[in-house]
Amino acid sequence: MPADTTFYAPVGYSAWWPLLGVALLILCAAAVAWIWVATKPAGTIGVPNFVPPRHPQGVKAKYLALIDGLQNQHDAGHLATRAAHSELSLAVRTFVHEMTGLRTQRMTLTELREHRLPLAEEAVELFYPGEFSRTGGDRLVSDSAQAARNVVREWR
Repeated sequence: MPADTTFYAPVGYSAWWPLLGVALLILCAAAVAWIWVATKPAGTIGVPNFVPPRHPQGVKAKYLALIDGLQNQHDAGHLATRAAHSELSLAVRTFVHEMTGLRTQRMTLTELREHRLPLAEEAVELFYPGEFSRTGGDRLVSDSAQAARNVVREWR
């Protein structure tokens, strides 16, 4: 090698290239996140193998008739106040089960809240004093039956 040759260091990368690479990675991650959020079904409750009822109006009519029957049994003296509240609670919970697939029949009030079932949660909370007190509570069965009907009618 000749002695008069000088060595030149390689030209360095511009500082913009690594920044551009990081920006592209962030852009790709944002696109994946947006696609995941945009294609996620909204407002569904993940119950495996659950098929919603084909005729929800028929299910509603069935439970409205059941609630009316429970109130009529109580009014006729064939069903005690405490038993009426218990049966109304079970009717509402079973209705919610048929509409959502969740096993709500034995859920506590806290579990109903955790599953974000506000209509059912409010009605069950109203039934609790009549259902769990020795005397059946101060709540009238007709008021509780109306609360149960509201759950069925307002369900979407």
